[in-house]
Amino acid sequence: MSQITDAPSAGDPDRYFDFHHTVADQEIDAQQHVHNLRYLQWTLWAAGRHTDASGWDTKAALERGLGWVVREHSIQYRSAAVAGDEIVVRTWVHDLQRFSSRRKYLICRPADQSVLARVETRWVFVDLRQHKALEIPVAAQRLIVVCDTPPPLPWQ
Repeated sequence: MSQITDAPSAGDPDRYFDFHHTVADQEIDAQQHVHNLRYLQWTLWAAGRHTDASGWDTKAALERGLGWVVREHSIQYRSAAVAGDEIVVRTWVHDLQRFSSRRKYLICRPADQSVLARVETRWVFVDLRQHKALEIPVAAQRLIVVCDTPPPLPWQ
């Protein structure tokens, strides 16, 4: 069974967020390491938890037909994770544009100080009913802290 825990970030928790996860047996593929899609799933979980922690009411926004959707993902895999690994997905908002925001992630294994993957996602704020990009509301902009320089690695 997967274990997911959120923990406050060390250093400057307003600038970035740490999502903690233990790799479960069912996340392992035929090549005996974590399946590539799981890295993507972890980043989505981290982004959601970070958004919630910032104070944005996702449920209220969805009831109004508003939300964030992915425009693009970029993933650079560097090392494999295996069952039982304790990982940290460190995420931060790198920039904020009129209609979109770019979020970055480091997927790390602190036990051996390995960066497993570097990920970047462009999120677009949309009217989910009309499938149309919208300007990011001022209320959301106020909650987003931009961290334009990478935060330290989790073990630093």
